[in-house]
Amino acid sequence: MKISSSFDKQDRIIPIQSFKGIPETPIYMPNIVGKLGKVVGEYVNTPEQKLFLATTALMFQPMIDLKFADDEKKTDAAIKSASKAMAGGFTGVLIRALFSNITKHFIGFNKHNFLNRHFFPDDAIIMRESSNAMANIRMKQYCNTLGTLFAVVFMILFSNSKIDVPFTSDLQDIISGIAKENKSWPKSIHDVLNARTDKIKTWFTRKKDSILNIENKIKKVLKALSEDVPENKATEEHKT
Repeated sequence: MKISSSFDKQDRIIPIQSFKGIPETPIYMPNIVGKLGKVVGEYVNTPEQKLFLATTALMFQPMIDLKFADDEKKTDAAIKSASKAMAGGFTGVLIRALFSNITKHFIGFNKHNFLNRHFFPDDAIIMRESSNAMANIRMKQYCNTLGTLFAVVFMILFSNSKIDVPFTSDLQDIISGIAKENKSWPKSIHDVLNARTDKIKTWFTRKKDSILNIENKIKKVLKALSEDVPENKATEEHKT
């Protein structure tokens, strides 16, 4: 399996076209702007972008709900928005960072593993021959993009339903206990953890009972199949 990448021949052959000259009155930006752009380009990847989006949503979405939602639903709407922003930001940042680190660790030059065999871009070797620095930059960008793709697939197939939903529900209960029931943070967290623990114990108990029930049925069937036929019945069948 091979996937397309940014290591394309056109990127190396076709020069970047300018506007054919420098304007009469060019605008020179301060050096701090260039340094800031360099830092953003090197360190701001998809995990940091997700953190910025989640923080922004946490700051402004509850305020919007408190102002524009129906009067009887303002508090609940704000709590729900804050919980979704916190849960989505926490899991989103961790999952994106995890898969980004995985791709950077396993995909690269002179690495031998399953991921590298199937996802390493062949054009990177050609680019490395002409410019090792540019090849390393493109490889870093490629790994970040591929890690983001893996993270999105993982979130769609698993984490959104198995992690985000229950985590959002727990955060919503914690914040509701504080905002609506005047509980302290430790008290509200303690109550929610106890409730979650009880739910988990109940779930495991149901699963255990279900497995035991299936096991008992299988044992009964095997026992019935292994029982000998009564002698009188066997004799009657022989005479017939």
